[in-house]
Amino acid sequence: MNKLKRNQNEISLGYLKGNNLHTREKEVLKDASEKIGFIPDTLVGRSTWWGSSEMGAFHYKGIYEGKKAVLKIQGVKPNISEREMISAFSKTNKSKVVRPPRLYAYLPWDEEKKYEALVTEFIDGKRLIQVPTKASQIEKFFEIYRDYRKNCRRNPWVDKPEKTISESIVDRFTKWREMSFKIYPNHPLREEGDNVLVDTAVRKLIKGYEGVQPEFVHGHLSDRDLYQMGDEVVVLSNLYWSWRAPFYDGIFAYHWFIYHLSDVKGITPKEVERQRNIWLKQINSLPGTQSGEGKRLLKLALLERAAAGLNLDALSTDCDKPISAYLVEATREQVKNLLENL
Repeated sequence: MNKLKRNQNEISLGYLKGNNLHTREKEVLKDASEKIGFIPDTLVGRSTWWGSSEMGAFHYKGIYEGKKAVLKIQGVKPNISEREMISAFSKTNKSKVVRPPRLYAYLPWDEEKKYEALVTEFIDGKRLIQVPTKASQIEKFFEIYRDYRKNCRRNPWVDKPEKTISESIVDRFTKWREMSFKIYPNHPLREEGDNVLVDTAVRKLIKGYEGVQPEFVHGHLSDRDLYQMGDEVVVLSNLYWSWRAPFYDGIFAYHWFIYHLSDVKGITPKEVERQRNIWLKQINSLPGTQSGEGKRLLKLALLERAAAGLNLDALSTDCDKPISAYLVEATREQVKNLLENL
């Protein structure tokens, strides 16, 4: 099929666009529901920016044409709509197991009301990965990951960016730094030397990715985005199909899973590290990581995520929970250790 001939989405940078759904959720929900013929019932969730009060999307469960369904409202205008992403994924997908959710209805971006909407099937299944997790679940995740790598990415439907990986890293970290201090101007767990440490990591990444080609991947394969539906696994967050550095999609779930452990009541640093090791055992045996260059690229991918974590992601954990201080400090140490080993 022909590619969409449009630039990939950079949803993580949407916070700076200032289009907050939080102040107009009821109004937009009513408007979209009436136009699309959806009967909303229960709020499924709100997508906020790193723990801030500003919201980029929300989901409601309800009824569409007599069957259970989910309405998603997207409040940041994407370059490529999620409807187009899901459609392209479905058409090119060769997997017998991995698939996107079935799309029932769609409202294109409304320039006046600043939203787009889509209705998809209700996912009546369990997350592939529970928090905390077990080794068997992570083994299953990487089994699905190998299937997706082989069968879901064959014919990229998003244009390869003109910017190199190194140039994209400069852009993203510059904006993520701005977001970090806008959302958390005085975060109690941020240390004075963190900015210097992140800047050092960025310089290492810029140099390390010289001449490295990006890969077409699902850029948001998190622990919260894969659901078991009978013999199939449904993948959500399809706005994020994009071109990324090697191994980005292989460690993204691990990266966010560690911070999601802050939601586990009474979790200890020892248990965090036990959980981390379950992931790293599988990550360190990913195809292509055994060669010198493969090992180097995996370390670069881990450094990019750790630096992003220290800059902002780790700061989004709840400071009132005792484990959060450990998670931030552990991220800081990861950045230091990876810099020493690259």
